[in-house]
Amino acid sequence: MRILFLNHNIARKGGTFYRSYHAGRFLARAGHAVTLLAISANSRARFTRETSEGVELVHSPDLLWGLGRTGWDPFDTLSRIGYLQGRRWDIVHAWDCRPVVILPALFARRSSRASGGKLVIDWCDWWGRGGTQAERPGRAAKVLYGPIETFFEEAFRTRADATTVASRALRERVVRLGVPAGSVMVLPGGSDTEAVRPHPRSEARARLGIDAGEWVVGYVGALPRKEGELLRDALAAARGLIPNLRFMAIGVTIAGTTLPLRSVLGDCGDWLTDTGRIPFDQMGLYLSACDAVVLPMLRNVSNEARWPSKINDYMAAGRPVVATPVGEVEPLLARGIGIAVQPEARSIAQGLADLRRRPTEAEQCGRRGRALAEDEFNWTSVAARLEQLYERVHAG
Repeated sequence: MRILFLNHNIARKGGTFYRSYHAGRFLARAGHAVTLLAISANSRARFTRETSEGVELVHSPDLLWGLGRTGWDPFDTLSRIGYLQGRRWDIVHAWDCRPVVILPALFARRSSRASGGKLVIDWCDWWGRGGTQAERPGRAAKVLYGPIETFFEEAFRTRADATTVASRALRERVVRLGVPAGSVMVLPGGSDTEAVRPHPRSEARARLGIDAGEWVVGYVGALPRKEGELLRDALAAARGLIPNLRFMAIGVTIAGTTLPLRSVLGDCGDWLTDTGRIPFDQMGLYLSACDAVVLPMLRNVSNEARWPSKINDYMAAGRPVVATPVGEVEPLLARGIGIAVQPEARSIAQGLADLRRRPTEAEQCGRRGRALAEDEFNWTSVAARLEQLYERVHAG
């Protein structure tokens, strides 16, 4: 099949880019022709193209800056429509509904209807109506920007021939908006078990210069500010229970801000290792140096609805997880990948201490996580489910 993906992130930045890109590269392995449009990191005037792991990656020009460069530019939107003129697709998959995605997607579906082209729309974050936007700083911006975000998030959902969602909560929401339940598929995040794999802990620590006698807790990727404050307090409490604790912040940024990590965690002293951005193919090495990984999600609309992609890396690396049972993480904890704790500093600290006291159980949790990553959450399996959806909707 000829498949068009449209994304609102700068290429190779943002979780939705990687959600679409990884699905695309595994569909390409299955023999499909996949083209992915994402925002250019640099170009303001012209399209550039590359082939990346079998995916034709097209970088679209965008005139805005900062947060505006996340799918809102009218010039980018019109440029994409012009670029797609005269092209035909079997499947058009809009990975969310910001203007640079949904408007070109509707155009591409209309242009492809004569040859049976169909539109699939993805939903992987709950932004408006008390979602992610409400959790991030900037009150004035929320008042102005919130209704626009909510409109684009909701208004086009019934135009899809099929819908993919990242969670049960988003499935319920899209059905309430009038989308037929039978056309909706829950599509979780996938694990890249080829790039992220377990290493012997002693080898990983030797390569990274970490003392073998420390008990290392890891966290990966974006950290919302409120959850950063919770993690700070939990680590401080855990230090009282685990004196040799080291915290490894692996590529951690404060979500939605330009703040440095220490602005939220404070002065942790020499027991904090802040790796900065690391190549993805090194993720397994860094995670393998950890005795446990942590995921302190607060109970809110955003977390109930999203798929936290870091959980896939945690499972792929075979690390036991200490996490709050929120949203899509809850059923994974029920399957034995780690310890469920309350979203309170003392509970998280106690969960880490309990895991440290039970190394055999910790090892078993890690093995169960790796088994899930290799099976139903492997990107090969996730992409195969998506392929079946495409075939069904294209034939319908």
